[in-house]
Amino acid sequence: MERPPTKEEVLFDWFLGDSKEILAELKSAIADATSVRDGISQAKLELDATVQNATRELVTAHRELALAIRDVRAANADAAQVVAATGKRAAAAGVVQALPALGICCGGSALVGAAIAALVVHWLA
Repeated sequence: MERPPTKEEVLFDWFLGDSKEILAELKSAIADATSVRDGISQAKLELDATVQNATRELVTAHRELALAIRDVRAANADAAQVVAATGKRAAAAGVVQALPALGICCGGSALVGAAIAALVVHWLA
C-alpha cells in the first residue's frame, strides 16, 4: 500500500492545477487582446484612409466653389457695368427729350407772367 500524500503535496497539486487554469485563461485573454489590437490597427488604417479621402474631396470642393464664386463675381461685375451704361444712356435720352418740353413750359409760363405783369401795370397806371 502506498502512503497517503502529505499536506504539502496536496497543496502543491492544488496550486499547480489552479496555475494551469489561470495560465489557460491568460492565454485566451492574450489572444482576445491581440485580436482587438489587430482590429483597432485595421480600423485606424481605414479611418486614416477615409479622412484623407474626405480631405481631398473637401479641398476639391473648396477649389470648385472658389472658381464658381469668381465666375459669378465677374458676371455680376459685367452685368453692373451694362446696367450702369444703360442707365446713363437712358438718362441722357430723357434729358434730350425733356429739354424741348421744358423750354415750352418755361416760355409759356414766362409769357403768362409777363401778360399778368403788363395787366397789373396797366391797371395801376
